[in-house]
Amino acid sequence: MNTIKYLLSEEGYQGLFKQLDTWLFEHKRLWDVQAFHSFELPWIETDPKLCQWLSCHESIPNPDQVEAALMRFLPAFTPMQWSWEEVSQPDVLVEPSSHFKAGIKGRKWSQIEAFSRSIHPTSEVVEWCAGKGHLGKLIAFQHHCAVHSLEWQASLCEAGQAEASKRQISQRFSHSDVLKGEGKSALCHANSAVALHACGDLHTTLIEQAIEAQVQYLAISPCCYHLTKSSNYRPLSQAAQAACTHLSQDNLKLAVKEVVTAGTREQRLKEVELVYRLGFDALQRHVLQQDCYLPVPSCGKALLSGGFAAFVDWASQQKGISCKLSSEALLEFEDIGRQRVKHVQKVESVMQYFRRSLELWLVLDRALRLEEAGYLTMIEIFCDRSLTPRNFLISARKT
Repeated sequence: MNTIKYLLSEEGYQGLFKQLDTWLFEHKRLWDVQAFHSFELPWIETDPKLCQWLSCHESIPNPDQVEAALMRFLPAFTPMQWSWEEVSQPDVLVEPSSHFKAGIKGRKWSQIEAFSRSIHPTSEVVEWCAGKGHLGKLIAFQHHCAVHSLEWQASLCEAGQAEASKRQISQRFSHSDVLKGEGKSALCHANSAVALHACGDLHTTLIEQAIEAQVQYLAISPCCYHLTKSSNYRPLSQAAQAACTHLSQDNLKLAVKEVVTAGTREQRLKEVELVYRLGFDALQRHVLQQDCYLPVPSCGKALLSGGFAAFVDWASQQKGISCKLSSEALLEFEDIGRQRVKHVQKVESVMQYFRRSLELWLVLDRALRLEEAGYLTMIEIFCDRSLTPRNFLISARKT
């Protein structure tokens, strides 16, 4: 049996959005902060009891502990809750043979399978930002649909087309830059459009162009809301344009800042990088005699294997700083970085409590944009978060 969770609201998505928007705005001081920027907890003046609890808490609090603390130390705090209906559906789709998923990583294939089980497209289907077209290939096989896969990397189009021809799948590829409008023609000739984890402007472009082309059915799992050309978030729906909550790029990054699928090695490297970045931040404050955070660009993971000294040399060059320190001094600043990691993680534990609410605010904005354009929309959870934390699915059918 296939189990799907549908988001419910007695007042509809419009009412739920207003309620969520008010709740987020009322608690904005708790999630709209810069965890790296201060050596002090950011709520020391507004919420001293919460800060005292965090300081005395030995480990990093989990979401349940954070919620209990917020209810204890913030008299007016009430958790935001949503209603979900779990529906079990019989597995009516034909399972492909094992060689069908050759060359696709296990977790990614499971996401694709879960997405295909949750949608109801009819021909012709446009697969947006297709890559090699793995999703489109499964949709063509399971839903007996003709699929038109759009992808901007020509090499992936060629590889996907070869695979479709080999398996005699009704799937064709077009080398298209959808951000330049090269997907409009395909949408005008399609009945359905799907996008699994199309990032930022890619999936919002699909929504707007699908509305314009009057595509009858859409299924979108949004991802990476911060990958947009705008410095601040530009709402899609009229409801979000009139909202109290306004989001920055950092807020959009918080909405997707959740690691549940990373391996042990990847998590260890992330912590090493955090130690080095916080250690360098303390060092640059000392060298420049200024108490403000200095952002450093992303770095390759290979750099981390050279130790803290190598990271300091690289970061100093990036920012044009002269940092001639002894080995003993470098060890001292590395230790400061190590100590600050726990401080940052405690700040982020409070911010992270609001992460899913921020993401739902963004998902509701997309669903409401489609509703305003005459679509009947539904928000679902299409797979377990252990497969991917980006497990919201917006399905929309033209009424």
